[in-house]
Amino acid sequence: MRPSNLFVGSLAGITLLAILAPTARLLQFPDFLHEFLDLLLIIVASLWLVIVVIDYLILRKRAELNARREMANSLAVGHKSIVELSVRHNYTRTVKMIVHDRCPLELNPKNSKISQSVPAQSTLRFEYSVHPRVRGNFELDFVDITLNSILGFWQAISQVSCKTSVRVYPDFAQISRYLQILLAHQTLLIGMRKQHRRGTGLDFHQLREYRQGDQLNHIDWKTTSKRRALISREFQDERSQQLLFLVDTGKRMHGDDEVSPLFDQALDAMLLLSYIALQQGDGVSVYCFGQISRWIPEMKGLSSITRMLHRTYDLHTGTYASDYIEAAENALARHRKRSLVVMLTSFRDDDQDLPIALKLLSTRHIVMLANLHESLIDRLYESDVDTAASALSVLGIARYIQERARVVAQCKGACRIVLESKPKDLPINMVNAYWSLKRSGQF
Repeated sequence: MRPSNLFVGSLAGITLLAILAPTARLLQFPDFLHEFLDLLLIIVASLWLVIVVIDYLILRKRAELNARREMANSLAVGHKSIVELSVRHNYTRTVKMIVHDRCPLELNPKNSKISQSVPAQSTLRFEYSVHPRVRGNFELDFVDITLNSILGFWQAISQVSCKTSVRVYPDFAQISRYLQILLAHQTLLIGMRKQHRRGTGLDFHQLREYRQGDQLNHIDWKTTSKRRALISREFQDERSQQLLFLVDTGKRMHGDDEVSPLFDQALDAMLLLSYIALQQGDGVSVYCFGQISRWIPEMKGLSSITRMLHRTYDLHTGTYASDYIEAAENALARHRKRSLVVMLTSFRDDDQDLPIALKLLSTRHIVMLANLHESLIDRLYESDVDTAASALSVLGIARYIQERARVVAQCKGACRIVLESKPKDLPINMVNAYWSLKRSGQF
């Protein structure tokens, strides 16, 4: 219970009159007029006090308040969703309500507060929108309800329990877009290049009639002699391969890019490539190192993408500096079968341990380094130089780029593929590298 603005204003007015009343005696008014003014002030103050007390006692008899919230339990980052809130009271009079849903700021609520007069024993219903900006688990526990008294001198504030659990997942638009283009046979629209197959490291798919241009070593001579017609063996990309993601959750991935955090864009790229690999029959594992350490064992089958989404949506970065060598050692200890290892990180110019870790992983696996190159660096480097401070800034960035290029050169000698990519281009670049290895028979 707290006093309203009306209470404070009226109290200030009566106090001001009480202060000014003695000054009226300095004026040359008859004595009876002075006595009348004093009596009037006492009556007004007493009447005000009685009204305020009665108003307080009426509001103190609180009625039952109930709140109900309806919203989706699963949301996607960057996608708008509607929340429906209902508040019911059983007062026998019309009540002025101020309802504010206590929604986490990470969900970016809009218009979650409303002020309205509600008839006796009625329900107030309204909608507001949320636009999540951060992945993870969120709890909506209470609804704040403020009730005005009959005369408006007091306000009663109540916290009505209304628990709702919400999961915010990464945006799955990349995979949906890939599927639409795949169904339309227009993969070139997103920059995916189809690689020509070479070598014989492919799985047998089926027998078919010989076509002009088929390799002679693909002819099945035994079946040809039985059918008295040339029959060729048709092959498909090798299946049941292993794909292991090493995801950096340390401070290197803690920064933001033009659209969203670096880590979120890396996570989107990982989910897209995981979907494609599972679709091809490959197994996918994930090892997170750095701020959060998490091991996700091998999953197979296209339905496993949902399990992976549930295991990764709440990952976050922090201020902890990841240890590349320790991550490589843990990955080798947990995953022994020869695989394609994709390390997702955003290394700096002083990360001398990264080439060592990549070389260690390369002793058993095919290693791809996917490094996120911040767009801010390029933008600052290409900015106009018109002051001494900007010149020093550009020189510092040039030195940073030069030192990082040296680390990149060392990484290229320690692993199979190094992808230097801006965050927005990372999903396509990773998919193209995967297809290149897959169709060349190296993976």
